[in-house]
Amino acid sequence: MASRPTRAATSQARHINLKDSKPNNAMASSYAAIGAVLPLFLLAVDAALAPSGSPAGAAPSSTGLLSIEDACKQTAELYDLCIATLSPDRSSLTADAAGLTRAAILAVQKNASETATYLSSIDEDDNFNKTAQLQQCLEDCGERYEAAVEQLTDAAMALDMGAYNESQALVAAGQAEVKLCQRGCQAVPEHRDILMARNTEVDRLCSIALAIAKLIRW
Repeated sequence: MASRPTRAATSQARHINLKDSKPNNAMASSYAAIGAVLPLFLLAVDAALAPSGSPAGAAPSSTGLLSIEDACKQTAELYDLCIATLSPDRSSLTADAAGLTRAAILAVQKNASETATYLSSIDEDDNFNKTAQLQQCLEDCGERYEAAVEQLTDAAMALDMGAYNESQALVAAGQAEVKLCQRGCQAVPEHRDILMARNTEVDRLCSIALAIAKLIRW
């Protein structure tokens, strides 16, 4: 089995690292097309995250306590997942908007880290029957999840320093990595059993973190 790129190589850029895949397969075309539009997506995200006040029903200040229930109301159809994610964290019971955002970011970072480990274990398991396409899918997604974990870790650090826009942009960047993994593997039937549910959950957890982050006012 071919050796995988080191994490050091993947980490040369802290933000999304869009690379061309092998040009002789359908997956390469998918990554190339996505790579062309992702920078525009991130620019749009950064612009959208500029301070503009809180949404309707939001907490008045990041310094005031905010209940998990009120925070999760901002996540619309993800309310139940939001409650299930934040409730086990006891610090969330006495947190403000920034504290709940931090808890949400750490939850998705943990989930993404577990997925990265899972992908690595499958990729290195010679007893696991893998087609060439699935092998490429696992390697690409493994790199993307490692990048997402770094971005989410940095997002929590940025939040702690009060860099709220940067924190949200990093969460959006991590979410974009997961979306790229999903789209790049759509042509691989086996990925549905291995990745689809995990990708969906990480994507939704990122959306929860971003929704709660909008309650922060500074």
